[in-house]
Amino acid sequence: MKTKERLLFFILPSSAIVLFIFLVMVGAISYEGGHRLNLNSEGYSFSNNYLSDLGRVNTVAGMDNYIPFLCFNSALIILSVVFSFYFLFLPSIYDESAEIQNISRVGSVFGFLASLCFAGVAYTPADLFIDAHIFFADWLFRLMNMTIVFYAVTYIMMKKNYFIFSFIFGIVALVVTAHIILSDFGLAKFFDEPHTVRVLSQKAATISLLISVPLMTVYNQKRLSSHPITLRILALKNYSLFI
Repeated sequence: MKTKERLLFFILPSSAIVLFIFLVMVGAISYEGGHRLNLNSEGYSFSNNYLSDLGRVNTVAGMDNYIPFLCFNSALIILSVVFSFYFLFLPSIYDESAEIQNISRVGSVFGFLASLCFAGVAYTPADLFIDAHIFFADWLFRLMNMTIVFYAVTYIMMKKNYFIFSFIFGIVALVVTAHIILSDFGLAKFFDEPHTVRVLSQKAATISLLISVPLMTVYNQKRLSSHPITLRILALKNYSLFI
């Protein structure tokens, strides 16, 4: 297995996710307090503070939010850069058949666009650019969900039994879809506390997506060990990576 392939398809994406989790935890611990249901609450509430509250310039209660702002938005930008390259070249590995590689290409286009949305969320704090922030946050989940669906199909189509991969990806897609329905389409309003439902569904969708990429790296390692590959953008012949 070549060093650059291992770096691109295993080390960098796994490290980016670990770093994201660490920085979010630091940000949450440093968050002074306040959410939409109680401006006087202390600290970060898992059930009532959106993840994006960490990326605000000021907390919901109006206090300085420097450390959470720096941690959360830096984590998103790192994910954006790493995942952009990851998804652009990922179809190079999914070369078991032309059909599988084509489906992988479609999934990776969605993944690449979702990766840009990570940066979009970071550069549009919710307390400064709320409309743009909501746009990028909504499309991040929608695009990542499509990525998961298409890659679930690739695992179903493979000759070897990767049922567990497709099954887990199917569950992830259901969780993310539930969040989209509850949050984007307003079904959360039918619950007693819509705000809490939206926040918790966002957390569930995020955790599900954080599981999916490390799972992909397990397959990536197996595939890289089985035969050499040529790194090309979306596995297109005229777009090789000369490094």
